[in-house]
Amino acid sequence: MQYQPPVYFGEGSSDPDRPYVNADPQNAVQGSSPPAEAIEHPMREIVEVITYFLGTVENPLPASAADLQQLRKAIQQAVIDGTSDALRSTVSATLGAGFWTTPVAATVAAGNVSFNPALGNRFTLTATEALTITSPDPMPAGGSARLELTMDAVGNHGIAWGPEFRINNGQIDTDPNAVNLIHMEFSGAVIDVHITQRSEA
Repeated sequence: MQYQPPVYFGEGSSDPDRPYVNADPQNAVQGSSPPAEAIEHPMREIVEVITYFLGTVENPLPASAADLQQLRKAIQQAVIDGTSDALRSTVSATLGAGFWTTPVAATVAAGNVSFNPALGNRFTLTATEALTITSPDPMPAGGSARLELTMDAVGNHGIAWGPEFRINNGQIDTDPNAVNLIHMEFSGAVIDVHITQRSEA
C-alpha cells in the first residue's frame, strides 16, 4: 500500500508526499480532498488481513460488518501462527532450552552446593566456607550451565567436586573476593568444566 496524497490542483500538486490539511475558511484555506484510493486501498488491505489470518488460503474468512473486532483478532492470530514453534516465556527454563536464563542462586546444605536445572542454567554463589559442588539430580542429558562462584572477603575456602565433574581447564581462585566463572557442559553422566576468573578492574 502506498501513501495517497490529497487531490490538489495548484502549487506543489506534483509532490507525491504532500500532506493533508484541514479547511480554514477564515484564512481562505481549502481543505484537502482525498482521492478514492486513499479510502479504498486501506480498506482492501485490512479486509485481506482479516480474510487471510482468520481463515485459510483455501477458505478465507469473509470480513463482516457485524464484527468490528476482526482486525484485532487477525493480528492476534498472526502472532500465534508466526510464533508456533518459537521459545516463549512460558517454556520451562531448563538446560536443554538453548538460551541463558536470569541468574538463580545455587543452594548450599551442609557444605554441599546443588543447583536445579529446572530453574535456569546460570547460577550464583558466594563461598563462606569449604564447599563441595555436586551434580544435578536428575542429571541433564545435555546442555550448558554456568556457576558464578565468588569468594567472600575472608577467602581461602576449599572447593571440591563431585565424581561426575571433569576439570578440563583452569582452577578455582580462592583469594578473597575472587570471582570464578565456572562453565559446565553436560553430556549424560559426565560434566566437563572450564574455569576462568573475572579480571580485576
